[in-house]
Amino acid sequence: MKKIIFAIAAIVTFTAGNTFAQRYNRPNPAVIDARADNAAEEFKINKLDEIVKLTRKQENQIKKIENKYDRLIDRNQRYHTYQGMKRLEEEKQKEILDVLTPAQRQRLFAYQHRFDNRYNRRG
Repeated sequence: MKKIIFAIAAIVTFTAGNTFAQRYNRPNPAVIDARADNAAEEFKINKLDEIVKLTRKQENQIKKIENKYDRLIDRNQRYHTYQGMKRLEEEKQKEILDVLTPAQRQRLFAYQHRFDNRYNRRG
């Protein structure tokens, strides 16, 4: 009799845990809080400004580019694949680089190259 009660209790315990695990709704990672997204973009623009000394006009152009790609991603669900997101990110980076002057681009690449060498050393 004890074995039967123990078996029933074990079955109920395992099925109840399984039921709750399946009901849990995770938030969609593609849906990001707009304020947090804007704060992150603002941080990136400020970091870029520290490196290459952006003008106010360039900052505004970069913000417009960021907002354009945010709307593109929100509007089109097909970009939520890895390849689609990667392609959009590359296009966005290209547009941002087009905003920079050649001297600013050179400073940015020198800054990036300095960190690439630091982490790619052998030894």
